[in-house]
Amino acid sequence: MFDENWKTVEGFKKTFGEPKRAMLVDLTQEFMEAYHRLGVDPIELVDGFGVDWVQLLMGYNEDIEEYELCAIFRDLINDYKQLKQK
Repeated sequence: MFDENWKTVEGFKKTFGEPKRAMLVDLTQEFMEAYHRLGVDPIELVDGFGVDWVQLLMGYNEDIEEYELCAIFRDLINDYKQLKQK
């Protein structure tokens, strides 16, 4: 059964523990594939993944020095937050 708390990073950590490196690699790859797909609204993508997950992916990619990806995540997070404030 799907637990709604799993949608958040915090809920995931409470249930399963810290996300493993392989999971973060896979999530980064899935996110970037969707981001580069024609017709995908980046704001909806962030909303669908959850801004907390995108922030986690940004932190992970910063740790492994994938700064180009970090810049994409940072810009998307900033745009998302700016849009949600309106």
